[in-house]
Amino acid sequence: MLDEKKIGLIPRIIVRGAMGPKEYAVLVTDKRSIFVLESSSKAGIAGALGGVIGAAVAQAATSRRTFDYENSDLDALANDPKNFTVPHQSLERMEMKKGMIGPLHQFNIHYKTEEGKGKKVKGQLSPPPELFRQRKKEGVSGGTIHHDYATKVQEVYQRALPATILASIAVWKQ
Repeated sequence: MLDEKKIGLIPRIIVRGAMGPKEYAVLVTDKRSIFVLESSSKAGIAGALGGVIGAAVAQAATSRRTFDYENSDLDALANDPKNFTVPHQSLERMEMKKGMIGPLHQFNIHYKTEEGKGKKVKGQLSPPPELFRQRKKEGVSGGTIHHDYATKVQEVYQRALPATILASIAVWKQ
């Protein structure tokens, strides 16, 4: 897209799928959110196999990808078949709320596809393990680390979307 500006990176959101959880990084621009698959688990296969064998298969079948987001071409990331894109003009609702149990925050995005079909991304915000460990060493509680991470995600979208649109679609409950 022409004149597209990178606004921020959400380094980790976990999206549940039929075959197990998938870990995405979200590159947020002023025009779209590009969900870049970082890691996928084949936990669904492991569940079918069960036990130690299932766990070993799941570990072996987990794949991790890494990217240089600062220098990556936005269209190349958006066109990668393992990734998906949510154009900001298609957003209908964004919800963030703290989970009932534990410190994780739910982050849901409702949008319409180009064909006009309603879609929903249901994810959990989970700070990257390196960030979590670093903040723990600094004496910050786990709950505060998760809350701060959710707040940063909120700030990225506040910078990416016009205030009028954000006010009409965003529901932030922390």
